Amino acid sequence: MSFEQWAQSWESVPITEATELYNIGEASNGLLDDLDDIFAENPECFFVHKGDVTVEGPLMMGNGPDEAVDTVYVIDGGLTVNGPMRFINIDVYTPLYVTGSVTARDLFCLMDCYLIIGGSLTVGELLMTELDAGMLFVRGATSAGAWLEWSDRGEVTFAHDLKARRLRASDGYYDEQAEAEDAAEFLLPRFLDGDEDVSDQLWEAALEGQPILTDPRS
Repeated sequence: MSFEQWAQSWESVPITEATELYNIGEASNGLLDDLDDIFAENPECFFVHKGDVTVEGPLMMGNGPDEAVDTVYVIDGGLTVNGPMRFINIDVYTPLYVTGSVTARDLFCLMDCYLIIGGSLTVGELLMTELDAGMLFVRGATSAGAWLEWSDRGEVTFAHDLKARRLRASDGYYDEQAEAEDAAEFLLPRFLDGDEDVSDQLWEAALEGQPILTDPRS
């Protein structure tokens, strides 16, 4: 589902007003300096939902080229997903800025997604990041059953405490001081034996409520 489909009833806020109300540079601690960093030209507006958003069941969102207008989507409140959430942009950099906290059973941040969270992030089971040029920034505390770092590209920043079992698939790292376990030792073998993309396989398992780790309670 593209943002345009998901946010059909959201308020259109003119860009001059929106950039003052929702300063993306400030929200990301300066990691995203300016909208020029992600858009060829400044958008005409932000699309804003004022108040909390609750989604029953899975949430799959993101954009590819020409799927929606280049702009910023803002939830001025919190986001709760009662199930797994998947955010993937492909060759576009549409940001979702949640001013409050985000809660989901599983969270997949993939490719060129830009997810900026002003509050805390709570993931009941699996947080997976496989970014290319994307960003995950959390201003508040973050907790997850496990954080699977499938690559070390893009930008992942937890500004405060991170409480999660760390599983790392690449030789790179976002935090050289943090210890992490080898993901290959704990992912169920069926996710590593085939030709299908690992993130697709894990997403399907999350949708079906199937186990992902050999030792999920560690």
